[in-house]
Amino acid sequence: MINRGPLPDPWRPVNITVPVSVANDFDQMQSVIKEVMTQLGCPTCHSGRDLRINIATDFVVNPAGQVQQAVGVSFGG
Repeated sequence: MINRGPLPDPWRPVNITVPVSVANDFDQMQSVIKEVMTQLGCPTCHSGRDLRINIATDFVVNPAGQVQQAVGVSFGG
């Protein structure tokens, strides 16, 4: 028997926030979903998971007045 970890809690949503450039690219969205599901322990399916894809609507402004989407977070590396 394969141990796939704990069963998913279908009542707990998985929130994924992406910039509009990623949301509008089918191939990138497939990669995002596959990576999220891999990190959740099941890279081959998302059955039983409530995936909620949000397009980033938060922005930050630096002291020079430049505006950027707030999802541009560095993961280091």
